[in-house]
Amino acid sequence: MNTAFDSKTKVAVAMSGGVDSSVTAALMIKEFGQKNVLGLTMKLFCYGEKVKEKNCCSLDAIDDARSVCQKLGIAHYVVDVEKEFEKEVIDNFVSEYEKGRTPNPCIRCNKLIKFDHLLKKARDYGADTLATGHYAKIKRNGSEYTLLKGEDLSKDQSYFLYNLDQKSLQHTLFPLGELKKSDVRKIAGEYDLVTAQKVESQDICFIPRTVGEFLAGKINLKQGKIVDKAGKFYGEHKGLALYTIGQRKGLGGGFPESMFVVGFNRDKRELIIGPENELFGDKLSLEKVSWISANKPKLPLKCTAKIRYQTDEAACLVVDNNKRISVEFDDAQKAITPGQSVVFYQKDRVIGGGMISG
Repeated sequence: MNTAFDSKTKVAVAMSGGVDSSVTAALMIKEFGQKNVLGLTMKLFCYGEKVKEKNCCSLDAIDDARSVCQKLGIAHYVVDVEKEFEKEVIDNFVSEYEKGRTPNPCIRCNKLIKFDHLLKKARDYGADTLATGHYAKIKRNGSEYTLLKGEDLSKDQSYFLYNLDQKSLQHTLFPLGELKKSDVRKIAGEYDLVTAQKVESQDICFIPRTVGEFLAGKINLKQGKIVDKAGKFYGEHKGLALYTIGQRKGLGGGFPESMFVVGFNRDKRELIIGPENELFGDKLSLEKVSWISANKPKLPLKCTAKIRYQTDEAACLVVDNNKRISVEFDDAQKAITPGQSVVFYQKDRVIGGGMISG
């Protein structure tokens, strides 16, 4: 745990209504005392059709968070960040898809909503520190803060936190970083919390059904041709924004082999498909690069990187190519997708990352 705090620290816990944030609150009370801990739950948007029941942002989730706080004997507040979330996350999500990119809204939400707006709100309630249920660790060495992977690598969430800066890390606690998920559920059971066996939400919180259905109500979709790299015609697509690199479903049939989305020709409104081998590449360029350390690392830098959350780390070289940061992988990577984030690691330490351009 971040060791920059003492027993007088007042902590606001980001309460999502799930088991992880519930146990985070219990551990913070044990560490800092009941009178120094409070719970904050974000109201991200108007409810009803927009979210499923039991989703991390539903009314049920707010009720669960409130119930946990009552059980633990701490104050609970609902913080309205609807306007900020709409602007910074939802509008950006739609805009990125319109540009033919595939964003990760959780990364943007962590940076701009949780560790910016929510931290500011926490200070309004007298708290100087925000604790969350992320599976990651923060280590302090003098005035420098380092972000590390969580102990439970199957739940490690450091990927989503690569763009936090030193100021954010200074005022943040990740008490679950040393725990396994099974330990967290056990602790929740010991405290008899209503969230002890609650199923985790795996969906994007503001999308009630599918991404395609959501975007269809936001974007003026225009049909176009499905072609291969040689220009051979295979059919019509329903709108480029509904497709992403590596996608296989929704392309129709009758192909001589399995075909995947491998690119876009936006000028001609063409969806480019090809066999699996055309998905592989060993180089990419980045934009919006962020480094954890206050001092930018010296480039070129040898490290490992993940090109999306659910992939293994791969050895690479990060280079400064005429003021554009590029990544060169030792082995070709599958489905390098513009809009997704690449995160750099050195063993269990997060170095930083950026967004794939294109």
